[in-house]
Formats: sequence, C-alpha cells, structure tokens
Amino acid sequence: EEDVAFGPENIGIAPDEIRKRVDESLKTVGISEYSRHAPHLLSGGQKQRVAIAGILAMKPECIILDEATAMLDPVGRKEIMQVLGKLNKNEGITVIHITHHMEEAVNAGRVVVMDKGKVILDDKPGEVFSKVDRMKELGLDVPQVTELFHELSKEGLNLPLNTISVDEAFDALSIFLAKQENG
Repeated sequence: EEDVAFGPENIGIAPDEIRKRVDESLKTVGISEYSRHAPHLLSGGQKQRVAIAGILAMKPECIILDEATAMLDPVGRKEIMQVLGKLNKNEGITVIHITHHMEEAVNAGRVVVMDKGKVILDDKPGEVFSKVDRMKELGLDVPQVTELFHELSKEGLNLPLNTISVDEAFDALSIFLAKQENG
C-alpha cells in the first residue's frame, strides 16, 4: 500500500482520495490480497504489478514502460502483459511498451522498430513482423508462425506473410488446404 500511495502523497492528494486510488489500483492489477505484504516477499510479477498500481494511482492518460517484463519468468511476463492489455482496453490508458521480447508486441495496436535512435518500421504488428529478413538484420525475432510462413513461402506456398498468431495460422492453412482440394 505504501508504495502505491507514494506518488499521490507527493502531489498533495487528500488522504481519503489516496485510500480510494490505492484500493482501485491494486484491484485493477489483481493484487489487492497482497496489499499488506512486505515487498521483498512478493514475486517478480507481483512487484511489477505493485509498480504499475503505483503509476495507476496517479491517474495517468499514458504509461510508458521500458522492459517491464525483462526480469520475469514466463508466468510473470504473461501476467504483466495481461494487466497492460486490460489497462488499455478497459481503462482507456495508452500504453507504450518498450521491449526486446517480440512476442509481447504481437497484441499491440502498433509496433515501432527503432535502431540507433531512428524509426525503421512503424505499422501494425502483422505488417512489421512480415518483414522477417529485415527484423533478423536488426537482431530481432519474429513470432514462430510468422517465420514458418516465411519459410513455406520460399518453398512456393502462397500463404499470408503477415500471420502472427497460431489462430491466424490455423485459419490461413485451412483456407490454403481447401483451395488445394478444390483444385
């Protein structure tokens, strides 16, 4: 609670309003039950959610996160990405997430790839990741299904190169196979 209340206290928010904001923020990130736990007893993902709750208590319109999941295990990473998605969709908060984990960028509304301070690619995730060779030149990964479709297209299969999810791949392969059967 103290960590979440820190920001609002520093800008002079009234104690009753701080209490309300702390409770709402902890609930939003799904850690109300840990409000009285000592920070050193929390997991990495829980600590990140406390940090995000502290930001939310300030009532921002935009949150900028730099490698917010870098030190987390896959479960913690998934939890944080779910929280960020929820903040964007349900709370209307703009989330700018800086990451080297490309699988985290798949669900973004927009992906901007930068190199040495310059914008190299700026588009929807499917369009950015469809540039497999360019991404690899930049030392960045692409989703596995995107890479698979890229390799299959080199072998002559006509598949959409902007496929970024397993569901999209399933749909694209179903259409492809149906066309093959119908000649």
